[in-house]
Amino acid sequence: MDRFIVMFIYSDFKIKIVEGDFEAAKKMLADIEVDAETFNALSNASMFLSLAFRYPSEDVYDTLKDNWEAFEDFITDYSDSKIELYGETEMESDYIKLFEQDMEGNKIVPYISYFTEENKMLYGQSTFNIREWMAEEGFVLEDDITDLEDHVYIVLEFMSAIFKKLADPENIEDWYKSLKNLYKVLDNYGPVLTDQFGALVAKRDDMPYYRDFASILVEFVKDIDPIMEDILSGEE
Repeated sequence: MDRFIVMFIYSDFKIKIVEGDFEAAKKMLADIEVDAETFNALSNASMFLSLAFRYPSEDVYDTLKDNWEAFEDFITDYSDSKIELYGETEMESDYIKLFEQDMEGNKIVPYISYFTEENKMLYGQSTFNIREWMAEEGFVLEDDITDLEDHVYIVLEFMSAIFKKLADPENIEDWYKSLKNLYKVLDNYGPVLTDQFGALVAKRDDMPYYRDFASILVEFVKDIDPIMEDILSGEE
């Protein structure tokens, strides 16, 4: 019964945040303390997954390699498979085949809009929504990034940036605004990451590295809301 009550309070709080009724939300969290450690952990995990789903250029590959040991516990928590970083050239080839140029027609498109827009159109409303939320958060892509804002790895990087702001907000108003944008991403496009993109990649037994990371992505994104509930209800 106690768990049900917490769920109800959290659900009600989340509704107020999404509606922009921050005053009502503040009353529910009058005594809350920002759990910087957990928010930073969520930020780091989101960024690691972002690296796993971007093209493995030399810089990306080296960053994954340098941080692999630090995330071994995270990988183990979310996967029973023994995932290993393999050769850079082979990984580049697999990425291209899986996400860009599969001659057999089995390519998986890594853009949110592909799964949400009519006729699987890229650069659709989903792209503009995410771009708007990024602007609100002051999130700016590097000049050399040519992918659209709704590419899976960019969305994960954006989530990472939001979690980092939640860990160390400049002021309480910004904290609530960032939380609202996080919920907008998760509520609108979380199911795309888990039930559509993630589910498709998780079936690719010919690409075990990406298959296993897709399974981690699915479970991690599904875990965020329960983790947020624990943080905000003080039940950690």
